[in-house]
Amino acid sequence: MSRAKQITDYLKARYAILVIETFEEERALTEISEIAKALSHRLFVWNSTRGVEINGVVAGDKTFDLKLALDFCEEKAKDEGSKNIFVFCDAHNYLTSSSNPVYRRRLRDLAINIRSRGYRSNCIIVAPSFEIANDLQKEITLIDFPLPSRDEVKAQINNFVNSWCGNSSVKIDLSSETKDKLIDAALGLTGLEIDNSLSRSLVSSLSVNENTVKDLLSEKKQIIRKTGILEYIDSKVNLEDVGGLATLKKWLHLRSQCFGQSAREFGVGTPKGLLLTGVPGCGKSLTAKCVSSSWNMPLLRLDMGKIFQGVVGSSESNIRSALRTAEAISPCILWIDEIEKGLSGSSGGASDGGTATRVFGTLLTWMQEKTAPVFVFATANNINSLPPELLRKGRFDEIFFVDFPSTLERKKILEIHLKKLKRDPEKFDLDRLAALAGESNFGKDIVLSGAEIEAWVGDSLIEAFSRRMNGDGDVSDLTMADFETTISRLVPMSKMRKDEFTKLRDWANQNAISASAMVTGQNDTETQIGGRQIDF
Repeated sequence: MSRAKQITDYLKARYAILVIETFEEERALTEISEIAKALSHRLFVWNSTRGVEINGVVAGDKTFDLKLALDFCEEKAKDEGSKNIFVFCDAHNYLTSSSNPVYRRRLRDLAINIRSRGYRSNCIIVAPSFEIANDLQKEITLIDFPLPSRDEVKAQINNFVNSWCGNSSVKIDLSSETKDKLIDAALGLTGLEIDNSLSRSLVSSLSVNENTVKDLLSEKKQIIRKTGILEYIDSKVNLEDVGGLATLKKWLHLRSQCFGQSAREFGVGTPKGLLLTGVPGCGKSLTAKCVSSSWNMPLLRLDMGKIFQGVVGSSESNIRSALRTAEAISPCILWIDEIEKGLSGSSGGASDGGTATRVFGTLLTWMQEKTAPVFVFATANNINSLPPELLRKGRFDEIFFVDFPSTLERKKILEIHLKKLKRDPEKFDLDRLAALAGESNFGKDIVLSGAEIEAWVGDSLIEAFSRRMNGDGDVSDLTMADFETTISRLVPMSKMRKDEFTKLRDWANQNAISASAMVTGQNDTETQIGGRQIDF
């Protein structure tokens, strides 16, 4: 059922008070006006600065106060044979639990009279948010007024583009693929925000093209910052900046093609997300940032700590608000980092009055039933602390395990970090360095993680700089000797927590897919890469 049809049915059924929650007051009034015309109803609109207006003309003096406006509207409702819609745009400020109860009482009186005396009238409250006071709970009916749909956004963008097509000073460069990206980027914005973003892009470059997508995404960033719960992550890295994880990269590439219009027309469902677990420091968080950049989708980090902050009872509201925001700006990636820490009390053992359990339940239900293109990218270090219901099929598309890097992966990681430091990797013996970071140096099953390799490269550069500044012997640039000196100072995490990682690897062998691909025939003494080997 369309929203206009739903509102029309409520009006015909004599529902006395309807509440439409939306920031798009202008859009809501336009839709209500069209409904009033179709029903041949008089339309009265009130706000606190202009009073009551009918068709844009002031209809009554001294109606700035809500009570006086309600008095005026009831008098108009008494007109014999009249059919009326009374719209109140600022009424939410007068109708809270803490406001003067006279206003709520007067609104209830009007609703009672509409029903008991047979007035052919309805009241509609339009507000960005509405706190339902106890004495109004049974009187009002809430109506969802979502942000512009894909078809509405498409029509708005087409109208904007068409209005500038005849202007020789403006360049319109939109392929069908770019237009689809533009529509996706605009989803979740209000009509005004879309117009503002398009106009800003036009002013800055005198064109509408691929760069306009970035302007729309930056507008979404503003929305995220206002929530206080979600964090918009600017990502400038891509999947080439991640060493190894070939299987995971291939899986992500296949899913990247499932968000466009072509996929929808083909009948492909929107990917739900993935859970990336494994040892700390092996690229889980980095991969989340890379996916965002590669897919050209906003990355929203859900801070579970902020979900549970605030007054008692606000946690459930916070998680619902965060999920609604993510859906509003979809398609996007929702990154839940170290998800096990946020849900540690969901098993019922924590003395939090069941808050964690309720938050967890809300998250589970949403993950199972969501239809909006929100890709959930969850990471976890301690898989054993996660509730089993989170791990079943339907919540995530797949569970991947990230182990310590193999020899070939360590070489790639070293190459990436040397390039970041503006050093030529070909001037170094990468095979030797990869061996120093692995089992041949530390012993069986003991290797450096990706984060430890990055720290090792950084320490070696400091060693080289210190040597040059002190004039101790060789004052050349970074050398193999610097790496050999600093590696002796490192105590790998795989050594400190060996038993823990062995258990984690055993779990992954049964329950997760290896993010890394084994290279057939590689000369490598390492035999363990946790997780099942699957080729996509």
